[in-house]
Amino acid sequence: MKRHKLFFNFSKSTNAIIGGIIIVLFFLIALLAPLLAPHPPNALSLKDALTPPCREHTLGTDEFGRSILSRIIFGARVSLNIALIASAVALGIGMPLGALAGYYGGWLDSIVQGLVDLTWAFPTILAALAIMFILGTGLHSVMIAVGVVYWAGYARITRGQFLALREEEYVQAARAVGASNLRIIWRHLLPNSLAPLLVQLSLGMGQVILIEASLSFLGLGAQPPTPSWGAMLSNGRAYLLAAPWLTLFPGLAIMLVVLGFNLMGDGLRDALDPRLSHIKR
Repeated sequence: MKRHKLFFNFSKSTNAIIGGIIIVLFFLIALLAPLLAPHPPNALSLKDALTPPCREHTLGTDEFGRSILSRIIFGARVSLNIALIASAVALGIGMPLGALAGYYGGWLDSIVQGLVDLTWAFPTILAALAIMFILGTGLHSVMIAVGVVYWAGYARITRGQFLALREEEYVQAARAVGASNLRIIWRHLLPNSLAPLLVQLSLGMGQVILIEASLSFLGLGAQPPTPSWGAMLSNGRAYLLAAPWLTLFPGLAIMLVVLGFNLMGDGLRDALDPRLSHIKR
Protein backbone atom coordinates (compact mmCIF):
# COMPACT_ATOMS: atom_id res chain seq x y z
CA MET A 1 0.00 0.00 0.00
CA LYS A 2 2.85 2.33 0.87
CA ARG A 3 4.52 1.62 -2.45
CA HIS A 4 1.35 2.57 -4.32
CA LYS A 5 1.10 5.80 -2.33
CA LEU A 6 4.77 6.57 -3.02
CA PHE A 7 4.28 6.03 -6.75
CA PHE A 8 1.12 8.15 -6.69
CA ASN A 9 2.88 11.03 -4.90
CA PHE A 10 5.82 10.81 -7.30
CA SER A 11 3.58 10.71 -10.36
CA LYS A 12 1.72 13.86 -9.24
CA SER A 13 4.89 15.93 -9.60
CA THR A 14 5.38 17.25 -13.13
CA ASN A 15 9.01 18.07 -12.39
CA ALA A 16 9.63 14.55 -11.11
CA ILE A 17 8.13 13.00 -14.24
CA ILE A 18 10.19 15.25 -16.51
CA GLY A 19 13.33 14.47 -14.52
CA GLY A 20 12.63 10.75 -14.59
CA ILE A 21 12.09 10.79 -18.35
CA ILE A 22 15.37 12.66 -18.91
CA ILE A 23 17.33 10.24 -16.73
CA VAL A 24 15.78 7.14 -18.30
CA LEU A 25 16.47 8.57 -21.74
CA PHE A 26 20.14 9.16 -20.97
CA PHE A 27 20.53 5.68 -19.46
CA LEU A 28 18.98 4.17 -22.59
CA ILE A 29 21.33 6.23 -24.74
CA ALA A 30 24.29 4.97 -22.71
CA LEU A 31 23.15 1.34 -22.89
CA LEU A 32 22.38 1.44 -26.60
CA ALA A 33 25.33 3.64 -27.59
CA PRO A 34 26.79 1.23 -30.20
CA LEU A 35 23.39 1.03 -31.90
CA LEU A 36 22.54 4.74 -31.73
CA ALA A 37 25.89 6.29 -32.65
CA PRO A 38 25.99 7.06 -36.41
CA HIS A 39 29.82 6.78 -36.47
CA PRO A 40 32.52 5.25 -34.26
CA PRO A 41 33.30 7.84 -31.57
CA ASN A 42 37.06 7.82 -32.20
CA ALA A 43 37.01 7.48 -36.01
CA LEU A 44 39.27 10.18 -37.51
CA SER A 45 38.46 11.92 -40.78
CA LEU A 46 40.63 14.99 -41.26
CA LYS A 47 38.87 15.92 -44.48
CA ASP A 48 35.67 16.37 -42.44
CA ALA A 49 37.35 18.38 -39.64
CA LEU A 50 35.17 21.13 -38.12
CA THR A 51 32.20 20.32 -40.33
CA PRO A 52 29.14 22.23 -39.09
CA PRO A 53 25.91 20.35 -38.34
CA CYS A 54 24.61 18.79 -41.54
CA ARG A 55 22.71 15.73 -42.76
CA GLU A 56 25.70 13.37 -42.51
CA HIS A 57 26.98 14.80 -39.22
CA THR A 58 23.90 15.88 -37.27
CA LEU A 59 25.82 17.80 -34.60
CA GLY A 60 28.93 18.50 -36.66
CA THR A 61 32.49 17.22 -36.19
CA ASP A 62 35.48 18.24 -34.09
CA GLU A 63 38.98 19.26 -35.15
CA PHE A 64 39.84 15.64 -35.98
CA GLY A 65 36.68 15.01 -37.97
CA ARG A 66 35.09 12.89 -35.23
CA SER A 67 31.30 12.92 -34.96
CA ILE A 68 30.13 15.13 -32.09
CA LEU A 69 26.86 13.20 -31.84
CA SER A 70 28.66 9.87 -31.51
CA ARG A 71 31.03 11.22 -28.90
CA ILE A 72 28.18 12.71 -26.87
CA ILE A 73 26.33 9.38 -27.00
CA PHE A 74 29.37 7.43 -25.81
CA GLY A 75 30.21 10.21 -23.36
CA ALA A 76 26.90 9.46 -21.62
CA ARG A 77 28.37 6.08 -20.70
CA VAL A 78 31.39 7.72 -19.11
CA SER A 79 29.43 10.31 -17.14
CA LEU A 80 26.71 7.96 -15.87
CA ASN A 81 29.25 5.26 -15.04
CA ILE A 82 31.25 7.66 -12.92
CA ALA A 83 28.07 9.05 -11.33
CA LEU A 84 26.93 5.57 -10.27
CA ILE A 85 30.29 4.29 -9.02
CA ALA A 86 31.41 7.50 -7.30
CA SER A 87 28.01 7.83 -5.59
CA ALA A 88 28.25 4.19 -4.47
CA VAL A 89 31.71 4.89 -3.01
CA ALA A 90 30.44 7.99 -1.18
CA LEU A 91 27.38 6.13 0.13
CA GLY A 92 29.49 3.12 1.12
CA ILE A 93 31.77 5.33 3.22
CA GLY A 94 29.28 7.83 4.58
CA MET A 95 26.31 5.65 5.49
CA PRO A 96 28.13 3.19 7.83
CA LEU A 97 30.08 5.97 9.54
CA GLY A 98 26.95 8.07 9.98
CA ALA A 99 25.02 5.08 11.28
CA LEU A 100 27.66 4.21 13.88
CA ALA A 101 28.01 7.84 14.96
CA GLY A 102 24.28 8.37 15.29
CA TYR A 103 23.59 5.09 17.11
CA TYR A 104 26.48 4.95 19.57
CA GLY A 105 27.25 8.66 19.98
CA GLY A 106 30.04 9.62 22.39
CA TRP A 107 33.65 9.70 21.21
CA LEU A 108 32.79 7.88 17.99
CA ASP A 109 30.27 10.58 17.08
CA SER A 110 32.84 13.28 17.85
CA ILE A 111 35.42 11.66 15.55
CA VAL A 112 32.99 11.24 12.66
CA GLN A 113 31.70 14.79 13.07
CA GLY A 114 35.26 16.06 13.12
CA LEU A 115 36.02 14.21 9.87
CA VAL A 116 32.85 15.61 8.31
CA ASP A 117 33.78 19.16 9.30
CA LEU A 118 37.32 18.65 8.03
CA THR A 119 36.02 17.38 4.68
CA TRP A 120 33.62 20.30 4.32
CA ALA A 121 36.35 22.79 5.23
CA PHE A 122 37.84 22.39 1.74
CA PRO A 123 36.12 23.42 -1.50
CA THR A 124 34.93 20.32 -3.35
CA ILE A 125 36.98 20.84 -6.49
CA LEU A 126 40.17 21.55 -4.51
CA ALA A 127 39.70 18.46 -2.36
CA ALA A 128 39.16 16.33 -5.47
CA LEU A 129 42.25 17.84 -7.10
CA ALA A 130 44.34 17.07 -4.01
CA ILE A 131 43.23 13.44 -4.00
CA MET A 132 43.86 13.09 -7.72
CA PHE A 133 47.33 14.56 -7.24
CA ILE A 134 48.02 11.47 -5.12
CA LEU A 135 46.14 8.93 -7.25
CA GLY A 136 46.99 10.29 -10.68
CA THR A 137 44.74 11.07 -13.64
CA GLY A 138 42.13 8.79 -15.21
CA LEU A 139 38.56 7.67 -14.74
CA HIS A 140 39.27 5.32 -11.84
CA SER A 141 40.99 8.12 -9.95
CA VAL A 142 38.00 10.40 -10.61
CA MET A 143 35.60 7.79 -9.20
CA ILE A 144 37.61 7.38 -6.01
CA ALA A 145 38.33 11.09 -5.56
CA VAL A 146 34.73 12.19 -6.04
CA GLY A 147 33.45 9.38 -3.80
CA VAL A 148 35.82 10.41 -1.01
CA VAL A 149 34.89 14.08 -1.39
CA TYR A 150 31.11 13.50 -1.19
CA TRP A 151 30.92 10.91 1.62
CA ALA A 152 30.37 13.57 4.32
CA GLY A 153 26.88 14.51 3.12
CA TYR A 154 25.66 10.92 3.36
CA ALA A 155 27.29 10.52 6.78
CA ARG A 156 25.58 13.60 8.17
CA ILE A 157 22.15 12.63 6.85
CA THR A 158 22.44 9.07 8.20
CA ARG A 159 23.65 10.33 11.57
CA GLY A 160 20.73 12.75 11.84
CA GLN A 161 18.23 10.02 11.01
CA PHE A 162 19.72 7.60 13.54
CA LEU A 163 19.72 10.25 16.26
CA ALA A 164 16.00 10.86 15.63
CA LEU A 165 15.04 7.19 15.40
CA ARG A 166 17.14 5.44 18.04
CA GLU A 167 14.78 6.42 20.88
CA GLU A 168 11.58 5.45 19.04
CA GLU A 169 9.28 2.96 20.74
CA TYR A 170 9.85 0.17 18.23
CA VAL A 171 13.62 0.45 18.80
CA GLN A 172 13.12 0.31 22.57
CA ALA A 173 10.89 -2.73 22.11
CA ALA A 174 13.56 -4.45 20.03
CA ARG A 175 16.12 -3.80 22.76
CA ALA A 176 13.71 -5.12 25.38
CA VAL A 177 13.36 -8.47 23.63
CA GLY A 178 17.13 -8.83 23.41
CA ALA A 179 17.85 -7.78 19.81
CA SER A 180 21.52 -7.07 19.19
CA ASN A 181 22.75 -3.62 18.21
CA LEU A 182 23.64 -4.89 14.73
CA ARG A 183 20.13 -6.28 14.24
CA ILE A 184 18.52 -3.06 15.44
CA ILE A 185 20.67 -1.01 13.07
CA TRP A 186 20.18 -3.31 10.08
CA ARG A 187 16.53 -4.30 10.49
CA HIS A 188 14.95 -1.25 12.11
CA LEU A 189 16.97 1.95 11.82
CA LEU A 190 18.58 1.68 8.40
CA PRO A 191 15.38 0.90 6.42
CA ASN A 192 13.66 3.88 8.04
CA SER A 193 16.58 6.15 7.16
CA LEU A 194 16.64 5.44 3.43
CA ALA A 195 14.18 8.11 2.28
CA PRO A 196 16.48 11.16 2.70
CA LEU A 197 19.44 9.11 1.49
CA LEU A 198 17.63 8.35 -1.77
CA VAL A 199 16.93 12.04 -2.25
CA GLN A 200 20.55 12.91 -1.54
CA LEU A 201 21.69 10.16 -3.91
CA SER A 202 19.64 11.57 -6.78
CA LEU A 203 20.77 15.15 -6.18
CA GLY A 204 24.33 14.01 -5.54
CA MET A 205 24.61 12.18 -8.85
CA GLY A 206 24.02 15.43 -10.68
CA GLN A 207 26.79 17.05 -8.62
CA VAL A 208 29.11 14.13 -9.38
CA ILE A 209 28.58 14.59 -13.11
CA LEU A 210 29.43 18.28 -12.78
CA ILE A 211 32.63 17.61 -10.82
CA GLU A 212 33.66 14.90 -13.29
CA ALA A 213 33.10 17.29 -16.18
CA SER A 214 35.15 19.92 -14.35
CA LEU A 215 38.05 17.50 -13.75
CA SER A 216 37.94 16.30 -17.36
CA PHE A 217 37.85 19.93 -18.50
CA LEU A 218 41.11 20.42 -16.60
CA GLY A 219 42.58 17.32 -18.24
CA LEU A 220 42.53 15.18 -15.08
CA GLY A 221 39.56 12.95 -15.86
CA ALA A 222 38.97 10.89 -18.97
CA GLN A 223 42.10 10.78 -21.11
CA PRO A 224 42.11 11.00 -24.93
CA PRO A 225 40.64 9.47 -26.97
CA THR A 226 37.94 8.48 -24.43
CA PRO A 227 34.82 10.57 -25.18
CA SER A 228 33.99 12.76 -22.19
CA TRP A 229 31.67 15.76 -22.11
CA GLY A 230 34.08 17.78 -19.97
CA ALA A 231 37.04 17.00 -22.22
CA MET A 232 34.96 17.94 -25.28
CA LEU A 233 34.24 21.31 -23.70
CA SER A 234 37.93 21.81 -23.02
CA ASN A 235 38.96 20.88 -26.57
CA GLY A 236 36.31 23.17 -28.05
CA ARG A 237 37.60 26.30 -26.32
CA ALA A 238 40.14 26.94 -29.07
CA TYR A 239 37.35 26.94 -31.69
CA LEU A 240 34.68 28.75 -29.70
CA LEU A 241 34.01 31.39 -32.36
CA ALA A 242 34.79 29.36 -35.48
CA ALA A 243 32.98 26.16 -34.41
CA PRO A 244 30.63 26.86 -31.45
CA TRP A 245 28.96 23.45 -31.81
CA LEU A 246 32.05 21.84 -30.25
CA THR A 247 31.10 23.30 -26.86
CA LEU A 248 27.38 23.96 -27.30
CA PHE A 249 26.18 20.36 -27.59
CA PRO A 250 28.34 18.78 -24.84
CA GLY A 251 27.31 21.66 -22.57
CA LEU A 252 23.64 21.00 -23.30
CA ALA A 253 24.12 17.30 -22.53
CA ILE A 254 25.64 18.12 -19.14
CA MET A 255 22.90 20.64 -18.39
CA LEU A 256 20.10 18.22 -19.29
CA VAL A 257 21.35 15.24 -17.30
CA VAL A 258 22.08 17.36 -14.19
CA LEU A 259 18.65 18.99 -14.53
CA GLY A 260 17.08 15.53 -14.77
CA PHE A 261 18.72 14.33 -11.55
CA ASN A 262 17.77 17.52 -9.71
CA LEU A 263 14.14 17.35 -10.82
CA MET A 264 13.92 13.67 -9.91
CA GLY A 265 15.49 14.38 -6.52
CA ASP A 266 12.89 17.04 -5.82
CA GLY A 267 10.13 14.62 -6.81
CA LEU A 268 11.52 11.89 -4.57
CA ARG A 269 11.75 14.31 -1.65
CA ASP A 270 8.12 15.32 -2.00
CA ALA A 271 6.95 11.72 -2.49
CA LEU A 272 8.93 10.29 0.44
CA ASP A 273 8.20 13.09 2.93
CA PRO A 274 4.51 13.10 3.90
CA ARG A 275 4.87 16.65 5.22
CA LEU A 276 5.70 17.85 1.69
CA SER A 277 3.47 15.61 -0.37
CA HIS A 278 0.56 18.07 -0.38
CA ILE A 279 2.58 21.22 -0.90
CA LYS A 280 1.99 22.72 -4.30
CA ARG A 281 4.97 24.27 -5.94
